[in-house]
Amino acid sequence: MLLKPQAIWAASLPLFLGRRLLPSSSPPPSGRRLPFRPICKRRMSAQAEPRFAPLPTAQSEPDAGADGYQFRLVSYNILAQVYVKSAFFPHSPSASLKWKARSKAVLTELKSFNADLMCIQELDEYETFYRKNMESTGYSSIYVQRSGDKRDGCGIFYKPKSVELLQKEVIHYNDLVETCHLNDNVISAPSNNSSPSEESSGKEDNKKRGDPNDPRVRLKRDCVGLLAAFKLGDPCEHILIVANTHIYWQGSRMD
Repeated sequence: MLLKPQAIWAASLPLFLGRRLLPSSSPPPSGRRLPFRPICKRRMSAQAEPRFAPLPTAQSEPDAGADGYQFRLVSYNILAQVYVKSAFFPHSPSASLKWKARSKAVLTELKSFNADLMCIQELDEYETFYRKNMESTGYSSIYVQRSGDKRDGCGIFYKPKSVELLQKEVIHYNDLVETCHLNDNVISAPSNNSSPSEESSGKEDNKKRGDPNDPRVRLKRDCVGLLAAFKLGDPCEHILIVANTHIYWQGSRMD
């Protein structure tokens, strides 16, 4: 099958995007002479379209239009200190994993965002550290700690000068499990997909929770969430619903 010149050019066009092209000529076959015509050589460039648009920095001022209102929202899993183990982060200096160093670094990072709203996951030491330090920067906050003996939770920090908290609701997924009912469409995952380390570490825990093949049991992981309604500071006083949650994930199971 022969391709038309237009089809060949269309197929090869992506190869030339972003490259400089230099037209050139080839000599005729031996024994043949072609009429001489002057050729003007010129460098040409086929520019590719940009793929990314630059994002404004935290120091840049919002540029809202006449009918628009801009605000900055950040979601960040800061890694609870209880989960910081040298075995998990062998590439990190041990000194940087200590709470004294990490807490200052995380706090500096959060402040640098200059966000109107921040949804933080794996938030521990809320009452003893983050709440008062963020208040000194102009943030109010709401927080829910995970069920059981878990020390971390989810929090929403917000600037009262930018948004007004109207209502909040706390969600405990353990309580929602009782409302779930098994049906024929629920497929139980096999119980032998866990790695040896997962099986040994979670053996006693699974006995307490129940049958690991029951999806309701796998949902009961002491996870929590926050729902909050905020009134924006724009002239129209729009209402913004913000949800923040952290859900347990296990790689050996597809649910």
